Amino acid sequence: MARLFLSVIVLSGFLATVTRSVVAQKPVALNRDLVKVAAVQINGYDKGELRRDGYQPEDSYVPYIDRAGKDGAQLVVFPEYVLGHISVPGLETTKISAAAKANSIYVAVGSWEVFADETFANTILIFGRDGEIVGKYRKTHAAIDHFDGSPPWAHPPAGKTREWMLKNDPEWIMEAGQELPVFEFDFGKVGILTCYDGWFPEPARVLSLKGAELILWMNGRGGAVEDYIVRSTMFQSHVAMITTNQAYGSGTMIGDNARSKTGLLARCPDKEESYISATINLKRIRQQRASSRNFQQRRPDLYGPLVAPKESLNPAGGRPNVRR
Repeated sequence: MARLFLSVIVLSGFLATVTRSVVAQKPVALNRDLVKVAAVQINGYDKGELRRDGYQPEDSYVPYIDRAGKDGAQLVVFPEYVLGHISVPGLETTKISAAAKANSIYVAVGSWEVFADETFANTILIFGRDGEIVGKYRKTHAAIDHFDGSPPWAHPPAGKTREWMLKNDPEWIMEAGQELPVFEFDFGKVGILTCYDGWFPEPARVLSLKGAELILWMNGRGGAVEDYIVRSTMFQSHVAMITTNQAYGSGTMIGDNARSKTGLLARCPDKEESYISATINLKRIRQQRASSRNFQQRRPDLYGPLVAPKESLNPAGGRPNVRR
């Protein structure tokens, strides 16, 4: 009888522990209206920088993912190509995956995704709450720095090896993206722009018309991400925005013109490593989109020139590489 009584006590204690564990792990109801997000201004691999021994920048990103998780953020965004030239999946993505899963948070981070044939793309990786890679966006507009001939920017510099291109102007030979996808997160619809993509008005507008409520504009440049582009995009296309840049630059911001007269809720200090978070009002964004006079009175019948090729500025053979 004594043994039976002791067994009952032990079993009761075990069940209580299991119950507490289940309660502790019970997910908090997701608020799709007010969504907290985070952005990190931090260095990593640079545009023309190849992998080097002993440098694993992803190790410094994991603490920020943990911080965003503890902060209650649903998404944390890093800059463009900071993971460097990597295979996907690989050791680097495994570390990010584990942190995303541990914090049940979406993570967006940039890389040079290397394919089996050694070609590569400027790829933004999206990790889901379960740590799986749930989406990829490949940069569609190549930010090239050198050229030959006329008109400018139409032809790559002549006589340069692949190694030279990798170190000096990799986007001439990268596999450019061929679509502008909108990703379904559990809290809303998200589109992505990578650096130079954001200098064109059409991609952001297309993403908005395809349903994007939040646009991530991820950069890796020494200057500042332009806040006037962010403000005008949010105003004209009824979206919230998160921008990021490497810490040698500036302009990492969170914007939501539904909640602020300036449109900006938070901004990192210039040219230093920093973390910011803010709550965006997606409910208000959705209301704006549903009742937009701008959307209702569009005249697509007048916009044909937007999609007509401008051959004089984009001659055949002058475009960066394209992966079909």
